[in-house]
Amino acid sequence: MNARQKKFAEYYVQSGNTVQSAIKAGYSVNYANARAHELLGNVGVARYIRELTEKAQDERIMTAKARQVMLSDIARDTDAEPADRIRAIDTLNKMTGEYITKVEAKVESSQKLSDIMAQLGGEGLEE
Repeated sequence: MNARQKKFAEYYVQSGNTVQSAIKAGYSVNYANARAHELLGNVGVARYIRELTEKAQDERIMTAKARQVMLSDIARDTDAEPADRIRAIDTLNKMTGEYITKVEAKVESSQKLSDIMAQLGGEGLEE
């Protein structure tokens, strides 16, 4: 991939417009209008566009730590509505595992399958 193709890919990721991206990258207006779409079919250009797009998406996704920092800021903000502060604290507690769910289970013993079958006289076992 040459320098112009690289610039095209970078402009294309920003704008999504093939013609404008080609012109900004240094291609002629005639080429851009007639054949800029062909640049998207170039394997190197397409791969670079995909890499740039994935990188941009990764940078936009908040990490767990960033979410915790933001929620902590909300929880500490004395100017925020009390309900918002409580919701932020609740969400933080859930994220960090502060809440413990208690589960009660009752286990009862039952007869053995062999005892049940004996009571039934072995019925249903023969085909």
